[in-house]
Amino acid sequence: MSDRFILCAALLAACACGGREPAVVRASTQPLQENGSADLEAPVISASVRVEAGDEALLFGSGRITGVFVEEGDYVTAGQVLVGLSGDAMVDGAVAAGISGVESARVEASNAEATYERCRELFEAGALSSEQLEGAETAMLASRSALQAARSNLYGALSGRSASTVDAPFDGVVGRVWASEGMMAGNEPLVMFTGGGGFVLRALLPERNIGIVAVGAPAVFETSSLPGESFNGRVTSVSPGIDPVTGLLPVTVALEDGNGLIPGLYGTVRINAGRREARGE
Repeated sequence: MSDRFILCAALLAACACGGREPAVVRASTQPLQENGSADLEAPVISASVRVEAGDEALLFGSGRITGVFVEEGDYVTAGQVLVGLSGDAMVDGAVAAGISGVESARVEASNAEATYERCRELFEAGALSSEQLEGAETAMLASRSALQAARSNLYGALSGRSASTVDAPFDGVVGRVWASEGMMAGNEPLVMFTGGGGFVLRALLPERNIGIVAVGAPAVFETSSLPGESFNGRVTSVSPGIDPVTGLLPVTVALEDGNGLIPGLYGTVRINAGRREARGE
């Protein structure tokens, strides 16, 4: 085959391709993620927090304190009496009013029942209309309902007076004791009680962190009360919405090891929000 023939064949092939250069496939030098998206830098979010016990309760009571049977740091078991109380004047007054109310309602019910019986006899004798009999029956039934309500009120007052002690709700440690013998208990807590549920941190984050922080994200807590020490934890819950009072996002972190911590310590938690993935535009 002559060189002239080979040259002609090459020119014909170029014309058939329309004069375009052949396509070249280049392999990407950047490794792809499993879903084909690139990583973004993982943000670290900081917030000031207070150490809380996983099981923590503020215990209240009503009445005059007759005895305080524990001290801060005592270990107690569920049902153990922590504070003794006497019924206060309000509770005693409610009981007295309840007793009086039941007695009055009982008299009213007895009179209404006697009236109904007389009306029934008169109706059978033809001396009373059916409407009058129905009215007497309605009054009798209403008086019975009033008696039942009065009894319920009395039972409620009696149950309030019987609550003469403040007991431990579960096994745990007495954290704080505000109660003292002789003082009147009311709206203020008497004892702060903590159980063995570890320690948690409740952080409030700016709303821009919605969708960034997720359950399972690692976190680290540090406090100036224990310099040089850090405590690892993980996010255990993220609120689905913004707190209506603070306008912030509530997030809870559970510490994995709280050895040396006590409830009430303040410090800083740093949450590693984990890997975020780029979204297609």
